[in-house]
Amino acid sequence: MLLLLASMLSLVLSASCSLLPFGSLFSSGSAVLATQPAGAIYYDDFSSNTSGWDRSETDLGGADYLDGKYHFIIDELNTDYFSTLYRNYADIGLQVDAQWVEGPYDNNYGLLCRYQDEKNFYAGLISSDGYYGILKIENGKYTVLGHAAMLPSEILAIPDATYHLRLECYQDFLFFYVNDTLLDVQQDKTFASGDVGLLAGSFESAGVHVAFDDFYLIDLNQSSN
Repeated sequence: MLLLLASMLSLVLSASCSLLPFGSLFSSGSAVLATQPAGAIYYDDFSSNTSGWDRSETDLGGADYLDGKYHFIIDELNTDYFSTLYRNYADIGLQVDAQWVEGPYDNNYGLLCRYQDEKNFYAGLISSDGYYGILKIENGKYTVLGHAAMLPSEILAIPDATYHLRLECYQDFLFFYVNDTLLDVQQDKTFASGDVGLLAGSFESAGVHVAFDDFYLIDLNQSSN
C-alpha cells in the first residue's frame, strides 16, 4: 500500500493503492543472488515492474520502477511516502540499498517494520545530510527511540552515496545497520508484529527523490548474522 503521511512537523494523510499479491518467496523475474544474506526468504531487484510494489503518481509525488530500481519522489513539504508488502511478521530482518537521486539533502528514507496502519509502525531511517535514527510512529506521532532527535554519523557523510541499510525487528528489540555497521539498538514493546516496506520523506523543502535496490526479507531465526 502506497500512503502519504506528513512527517514530524504536522500530520496530513492521503492514500493511493495498487494491489498486487505476492505469491512466491522470491519476486518473479528476479534471480537469487549468490551473495544473498543467510536466512533470505524474499528478494526483489526491481527489474520487473510487476513484482508487486505500488506504481502511483499524485500531486504530492509518487513511486514507480525505473532503470531497475524503485523510486520515490515527494513534491510536498513535510510528507512521507511509504509502500508495504501486505505481509505480517513478528521477527524479521529487512535490507536494501538506498541512494539520494536529487532534491534537498534534508530528507529521510529507509525501512519500516511491524506496520499496523499508516499511523502505527517502526522505521529505521537515514537522511542525506548525515543523520540516522530508529523511529516509532504511534497514533501518527513520530518519536526517535532513545534520543531527542536523529543523530549524525560520519558513515553518512557523502549525500549521494549508495547506503546499505538493514533493520532487524526481533522480539522487543530493533537493530539498525548502515553499511554493515550497527548504529543503533532500541527496545520497545508497542508493536509485536506487522507489515514491512520502504519509506521516503521530505521536511522543509519538496522535490525529494530517492531510489531503492536489492531488497531482501530475512528470517532472523535462520540467519547466522
